[in-house]
Amino acid sequence: MDVPTSPQTIVQHYFESINSRDWPALREVLHPHLSMQVVGRGRIDGVEAALAYFETLLAGFAEGTDRPTRFLVSGSSVVVEIDFDGRTVGGRPVAFSAVDVFDISDGKIKSLSVWYDSLDVARQVKGRQKRTEP
Repeated sequence: MDVPTSPQTIVQHYFESINSRDWPALREVLHPHLSMQVVGRGRIDGVEAALAYFETLLAGFAEGTDRPTRFLVSGSSVVVEIDFDGRTVGGRPVAFSAVDVFDISDGKIKSLSVWYDSLDVARQVKGRQKRTEP
């Protein structure tokens, strides 16, 4: 008998999979008809495309952890505030905050939108100083 899993628990499994880079475990929490929007980067449709995105993105990091700091759950939707801390393969520290919005269907993540300042992250990855002017 399958035990129902709450939307928050499914999302927690997502973060555990991402942080451990356990791609088979990540695949298990993604809906076959996944639609993902990475704000500022575009739409990604399907499990295979999403896995390729995460593998490519995280390949540039020697270490990195998404730390969920707040979960807001409403029915089958979950909004998560996240703090990321990591280090690139070149040794540069990278830290930023993000918000992910999940919609759960059939016990899996069917849609995901990812919100973070991608320009700031790119600046950190390249080792550039933060702009001080407006």
